[in-house]
Amino acid sequence: MATNDLTTLADVKAWLGRTDTNSDTLLSALITRTSRQIYSHLQRGTVLPQTVKEIRDGSGGNTLVLKQWPVVSVSSVTVGAVSIPEAPPISANPLAGNGFGFCGGGGFGWTCEQWDGTPPGRPQAVALKGYSFGSSFPGARNSQNVLVVYQAGYQVTAEAQTVSAGTAAVNAPFGAWASDQGVTYANGTPLQLVSLAPMAGQYQLSTTAGVYIFNSSDNDASVLISYGFIPSDLADACIEIVSERYKYSERIGEKSHSLGGNETVSFDNSRFTPLVAAMLQPYRNVVPL
Repeated sequence: MATNDLTTLADVKAWLGRTDTNSDTLLSALITRTSRQIYSHLQRGTVLPQTVKEIRDGSGGNTLVLKQWPVVSVSSVTVGAVSIPEAPPISANPLAGNGFGFCGGGGFGWTCEQWDGTPPGRPQAVALKGYSFGSSFPGARNSQNVLVVYQAGYQVTAEAQTVSAGTAAVNAPFGAWASDQGVTYANGTPLQLVSLAPMAGQYQLSTTAGVYIFNSSDNDASVLISYGFIPSDLADACIEIVSERYKYSERIGEKSHSLGGNETVSFDNSRFTPLVAAMLQPYRNVVPL
């Protein structure tokens, strides 16, 4: 499975009902090409967790909708030469909130709308309290004066697991495991990723996606696993398109086919079938910026 592929060869072959390896090379290539076509349609480079350094023109206002979503965390917000601090946590006083429903709280600084962790999510905004994204005066030069560094992509964060027989497998409730984003003990102490057999305090990625390997001394340890995933909707859409393109080689250019003169089969040769288009639509990045 190539980086950023939206499904696996095994899943496509299961859908097609194939057990031989005769077409594995072709199907693998179709998966990669189809994944890129889907990303192009969605207007996204990837859906996996990535660090984004977004440079924008300031509006003079106090909210900014970020280009990539879902946003997992924000590292920094800089306007001009000023580094904006994160707003302190909201106090127990419900009147101390910022009134916008953003995470963060009662003091000055930046806050960011929270993602609830379920796909597809939606675009999120950073809001400033006590600051603004540049000057609002007419003629003010706010060109490329805002820098927001953040982590965006579909990610399960700190999923609780218990090491058993030297392994732990993620739950992957919203889609297949796709990338490792780190492991810690329950107390927050990070474990180190290694490529060889792990020692205590280390872990290794199994050849089976979503399975983590630990040293036997970590058996029964409580760990928190973070990982990127491919939403099931996108994986299903990719499987449908790959399977259709694979079968299309048997009827290139045909719009219909007569079966003995008694029955006619028609083919939908559009880029995406209505079913696939409906699965992709909620993930399209169409935020006006």
